[in-house]
Amino acid sequence: MRIPRRLYHARNGIRLNSKIKHSALQPFPLRLAWNALQMTAIVLCAIVVLCPARPAQAVEGGSGVYALGFTGPQGGFIPDPGTYLGYNCYYYRGDATADVSASGQVPIPGTGFELPAQLNGSVKAKAHSFAHILTVTHVFKKEVLGGHAGLSIWTPYADTDLTLTGQGVLTLTGPLGGTHNIPVSGSTKPSEIGFGDITVIGMLGWHRGFMHYLATLDVYAPTGSYDKNRIVNIGRNHWAIEPMMGVTYLNEKMGLELSAVAGITFNYENSDTDYKSGDEFHVDLAVLQHFSDRFHLGLVGYVYDQLNGDSGSGAPEDFKGEVYAWGPAIGGTIPLWRNSNLFVKGRYYKEFGAENRLEGDAFLLSAAMNF
Repeated sequence: MRIPRRLYHARNGIRLNSKIKHSALQPFPLRLAWNALQMTAIVLCAIVVLCPARPAQAVEGGSGVYALGFTGPQGGFIPDPGTYLGYNCYYYRGDATADVSASGQVPIPGTGFELPAQLNGSVKAKAHSFAHILTVTHVFKKEVLGGHAGLSIWTPYADTDLTLTGQGVLTLTGPLGGTHNIPVSGSTKPSEIGFGDITVIGMLGWHRGFMHYLATLDVYAPTGSYDKNRIVNIGRNHWAIEPMMGVTYLNEKMGLELSAVAGITFNYENSDTDYKSGDEFHVDLAVLQHFSDRFHLGLVGYVYDQLNGDSGSGAPEDFKGEVYAWGPAIGGTIPLWRNSNLFVKGRYYKEFGAENRLEGDAFLLSAAMNF
């Protein structure tokens, strides 16, 4: 996937189209000065594509708080009254390539001179992320508005790494107007591991014959690891709320299931960066065949569309993302003891049609046990 060429404003000590500060005032050998020029170009290249202030993907950090595809199968079901412990393993890998163009003043170490510079090139970003999400859910016995209410808490622990590879040509303009073209290339691989943002979910569900409905309100609290100076962050450092509605049609005689879960994420401002991601709409879909009450197989997919552009410090105008995905799903129920069961679901998503986002693959394995 390629992202349309754009110019961005960067923070954290380097500003495009402005002077770049440096602290090395002592004389440098020519070779070190040459290396400094190359590294400056690489840094410019990386900042344009992906940085804490403004990545080349819509929404801050390149992805929203909701893990796309997390719901879907039985998305309209509220569990029977009781307490459930769950574990979810979510793996994502994706990449994006961006053409970049940046201009600025490049300092020549040890001379006190700053030369006008223009960088043209491309950067490829590859991301890999493992998230382990522990959930505790309780569904109350007492009916509320003709249905059952529940409460769920999700705690994620993630390991994420990002590989940035840049190459291009740095054009320097000398004091007399002459130009010098310097090929540049380089790579960096930042990573982060730690706890993410805790999610608290209130839910209310109904069963009406073949039809099942589930309304939820998700609240994302900024409890995860975050540092605005890091390229990769596990936490988001901002609150978000997300109303969602799931509907499932399940014909138990035929074994046919059709499920859809839609939600809108309303993001609040990141107080450290004064940046606010736009509102995000997503739909998770599932078409399954239940061969018995213990085994199902089918197809799943999701649609993501950012409703409005980001705002705040450094936000590009009307910069929105979208992506689509589909893939197979499998799942079933394993009886344990007495009335306890182990519910297992696995699904794979292949993304396509990405715009201003990474595009790749996602795999999700979910397991839950009731008591």
